[in-house]
Amino acid sequence: MHPHIQQYINAVAQANGTTAQGLAAHFSVTPAVSQKMREAVRLESTFLQKINIVSKQEIAGAIIGLATGLNASRTDTKKGDGTVRRNPKPYHSLTGRQYLCQKVNFDTMVGYDDMDAWSVHPDYIKLINNQLVKSKALSLIAIGFNGTSAAANSDISANPLLQDVQKGWLQHLRENAAANVMGSASAAVEVGEGKTYTSLDHLVTDITESLIDEEFHDLPGMAVICHQSLLSEKYFAVIKEAGSKASELRPADIIMSEKRLGGLPVVTAPYFPKNTILVTPLKNLSIYFHKGGHRRKLADEPEFDRIADYQSENICYVVEEYGAAALVENIKIAK
Repeated sequence: MHPHIQQYINAVAQANGTTAQGLAAHFSVTPAVSQKMREAVRLESTFLQKINIVSKQEIAGAIIGLATGLNASRTDTKKGDGTVRRNPKPYHSLTGRQYLCQKVNFDTMVGYDDMDAWSVHPDYIKLINNQLVKSKALSLIAIGFNGTSAAANSDISANPLLQDVQKGWLQHLRENAAANVMGSASAAVEVGEGKTYTSLDHLVTDITESLIDEEFHDLPGMAVICHQSLLSEKYFAVIKEAGSKASELRPADIIMSEKRLGGLPVVTAPYFPKNTILVTPLKNLSIYFHKGGHRRKLADEPEFDRIADYQSENICYVVEEYGAAALVENIKIAK
């Protein structure tokens, strides 16, 4: 075995608190090491830093929900025969729904040729790990926005956005909160002059009022998630309208820097579907990880000229409160 390959294997073994021989066996990653790896993935993505990444002791259990917000009240405990009492409000809502973490594989490999090429860099081990972390972060996001099923055997050729790996947030809304979803493949939501909605701002304002439950209307952190191309539809029109008039370019520049729709801040994220808008607080979106479900095996596979890293985790995508989310799909902008 080449020295740099052995060095890489030894480094991974040390990080996992085991030996090179231990890596070759299918082992359970300790919760502490798993949490450290998960934190590295979270820090790789600005979007993942803004949502909930939650470790769960149990593989299945109750979904707690968002904080319930207002909790002030008054009670006259002296009234009646002394049986009147104060009734504290739960600090989280009780949704009555259950989560179930299911196994997802995050298997990667590094070819001998790539390992040889990277080994000329003093920090080549860090470079390899950074690529693995980035790949996992993007995979988690892609599933969250595009996942529609959990196939026994996923097919990345047929589902390049990992649609068949796990059900994501948007699919949970489609299946379990249809009243909070507008538009479909067969029913476009038209935006433009003479259409149902005159602008994207008009659309966002309406769905925030009509699709999101009233108790969540003023929830802190409410935001609009959309694809960059949809956001460009609005701001291209703003710049075009400003034209070459110097007095109007500055206001347009300010609007561009704020990036708002319907008065709400806009978040663009990798792999979010085009022509789609999700209005919700980012803290309403969660990925649950089963605390004891992280397994790994690092294998030197000379028959394939590669080092293979087999990892699996039990995960679940959760919308904490369906009532705090509004989804619009198949948006058509009139030209």
